[in-house]
Amino acid sequence: MSERRFKKIVVMGNEVDRLGGIGRFMNQVAIEFFDRGYEVEMVGIAPPPDGHFQPMQRPAGIAQQLLMSSQIPEEWTLRTRAHHWNPARRRRYAKRMSLRAEAVAKLKVLLPQWGPDTLILCTQVYGMEHLLEAGYDSNDPQLPRVIGQYHGSAREARHVGDMRRVLRAYTDVERFICLSPVDAEEFRRAGLNNVGWIANPVAVPEHGAETQRKVFMSLGRYDPIKSLDLFIRAWAQIADQLPQWSAELYGEGAERETLQKLIDEQGIPRVSLMGKTDKVGHVLASTSVHVLSSQNEGLPIAIVEAGLLGVPTVSFDCAPGISVLVEDGVDGYIVDQNDVSGLAQRMLELGRDEQLLSQMSGAVASSSRRFLPENIMSEWDAEIAELSL
Repeated sequence: MSERRFKKIVVMGNEVDRLGGIGRFMNQVAIEFFDRGYEVEMVGIAPPPDGHFQPMQRPAGIAQQLLMSSQIPEEWTLRTRAHHWNPARRRRYAKRMSLRAEAVAKLKVLLPQWGPDTLILCTQVYGMEHLLEAGYDSNDPQLPRVIGQYHGSAREARHVGDMRRVLRAYTDVERFICLSPVDAEEFRRAGLNNVGWIANPVAVPEHGAETQRKVFMSLGRYDPIKSLDLFIRAWAQIADQLPQWSAELYGEGAERETLQKLIDEQGIPRVSLMGKTDKVGHVLASTSVHVLSSQNEGLPIAIVEAGLLGVPTVSFDCAPGISVLVEDGVDGYIVDQNDVSGLAQRMLELGRDEQLLSQMSGAVASSSRRFLPENIMSEWDAEIAELSL
């Protein structure tokens, strides 16, 4: 490849300013590249679903655009005979195909406009599929270069059926960057030969909280993959033993009614579904323990954000990235996957022992600093420099 210095970086994902870790990563990495003197543009495939928009602060000089003019309809696939016979579902499918064509048409114009001085950081495989449909060719020297990402673990990619999509989409891009060394090795074994790994850069969340309340909290959408019912069940086991403590679940999603029904039917005390928050830093800084009960994750930004504010995490061992973020017994706890009693026991230990909680709080505030942008972005600088040769 001829020598090249990239002037522009396009940060591309499914949605811009969507509630959740990927949205916060996209925003942070865009800010960091902008501060390094690049022209930066954020590109989302579609608007976030209703209830999932989370406005984020960034410099006015960072451009932004969406490729689809409206949200992707829910339940649009035609996978069964009943789906094909359902007129409303057929209309949603037609709308979905129209939106995809709209996005691809825009990318066909944008790719040559961006040109070879542009580097696309494609944070999700769905975006890369649109780039390929628009005619992206890694061998065309007049087009941008691409670094691809998958923000789940390799285990999650297999579990949800994404591994074949990842291999099809990212085999020919310049680099594929995942989130942990274990994931890098697993993606290599699956067939990718362009793999590296870089942890997510995480800035200290802004907040105005002055005190930490005795609260176990979660920060994530109300979705089956987050298995928040297991967090609630763990809390139910220990609530009577920690009368001064409570549990708060921040997020939004389709599981809200199911989770509230669980709380009501079992009469679980002092647990609240708090809904979406735009004040992530304030929520984290005003609580004492972060709980992660997911089935699958990549490298959860919430663990680092909580840690930077002195809030340790108790987490299921739901991805290789968890052990990158948490040193079990030192700055948090890692519990066997879906071990609700184990999760409850670790929560109880921190709730009962103020000295232990204080020690872990100090330890995690220190250890989390290795994920600050100034410590992570040098790795991105090295990747870009390598691609510029």
